[in-house]
Amino acid sequence: MVLKLDMFDKRILFELDKNARITTSDIGKMLKKSKQFVDYRIKKLEDQKILLGYTTVIEHAKLGYRSSRVYFKFRNITPEKQKELEKDLIKDKEVWWLVTLEGQWDVGYAMAISTIVDFYKYWDVLMDKYRKYISNRYVVLYTHVRQYPKSYLIDKKNMDSGTIVGKSKLRDPILTEFDLQLLKVLSSNGRMPLLTLASHMKTSPQVVKNHITILTKKEIIQGYRAIIDISKLGYRYFRVFMNLVHTERIKELLQYIKEHPNIVNIDRTIGGADVEIEIQVKSFDEFDTIIKGMRSHFKGMIDTVDFVIVGKEKKMNYFPFKY
Repeated sequence: MVLKLDMFDKRILFELDKNARITTSDIGKMLKKSKQFVDYRIKKLEDQKILLGYTTVIEHAKLGYRSSRVYFKFRNITPEKQKELEKDLIKDKEVWWLVTLEGQWDVGYAMAISTIVDFYKYWDVLMDKYRKYISNRYVVLYTHVRQYPKSYLIDKKNMDSGTIVGKSKLRDPILTEFDLQLLKVLSSNGRMPLLTLASHMKTSPQVVKNHITILTKKEIIQGYRAIIDISKLGYRYFRVFMNLVHTERIKELLQYIKEHPNIVNIDRTIGGADVEIEIQVKSFDEFDTIIKGMRSHFKGMIDTVDFVIVGKEKKMNYFPFKY
C-alpha cells in the first residue's frame, strides 16, 4: 500500500535522512511548526513503518576494514532455503548490508573484512552449506561508497556532500573500548538521545558528547541516516552498473550524479563496473528517462548500462562487528 505524504512529512524525512540526530526543535524552525508537531509526525511515520530506524555511518576503513560485495543467482532453491541462507548472512557479524534483488541477481550483501584472506574464512563455510543452490556469483571489492540524502523528497537538486565509507587509508584501530562500544550502540540507533546513551554507557551525557565530537572530527563517524522504506512511498530502487567508453569527463559525470535528486549512491569498486549508482524513482519510465538523460548529456561516453531492482533491504549496519 502506497501512503501519501504532505510537504511536512516529506521535509521531515529528508532532514532525518540528511542528519538523523537533528533535533525536532530545529526541524520545527525550518518548517515554522512546533516541536510537538514534529514529534507527532515522526511518531506517525514510525508507526506507519515508513521510518524503520536510524543508523550511524561509520567509516570502518579507519578501523582497519575493507568491504567486499557479493551477488548470488540461485537455482533449485525453495523460498524456505533462501530465507535460511539470508538469515545465516544477516546474523553474521561481518555482514553489514543485505538486500533481496530482482533481475540478474537474487541476493546481494556486503561484508567488512580486515584482510583479503579473511574473506575465505566466511566464504568457504557458506559455500560448504549452500553451493549447490548457487548458479552464479559476482564478487567485487568496494573502494568506497558515497551516499547522498533523498533530495527527490523535496524536489530539489542534491547540494549535500553526503557520507563516504571506504576511502580512508586502512589503519589499525586506535580507539578505547568505550569508543568501540559507543560506535556499536550508535550503529543500531543513530538517534538515541544523549541521556539514554549516557545511561547505557554508564557515564555522563557530557562525556558521551565529547567522545562523539572526537569521533566525528576524526571522520570515523561520517553522519547519521534514517532508514526509510521507500516502497511505502511508491518508489522503486534500482542499482545500476555503467561501463564507460572513456573517462575523459569522469569528474563531470560524478558531479552530475551527485546533484541528481534521484541518485542516492555512487559506488566505486575493483572488479565491478566503471561507475555504479543507485536510483530511486516511482516508475521504470522515470528510471529510463534518467538514464537517457545521462547518455544525452555525456554523449559517446557511456557504453553499457545494466541494472537490478532491490526488493527489500534486510540489513544495514556500518559497524565492523567483531568488537
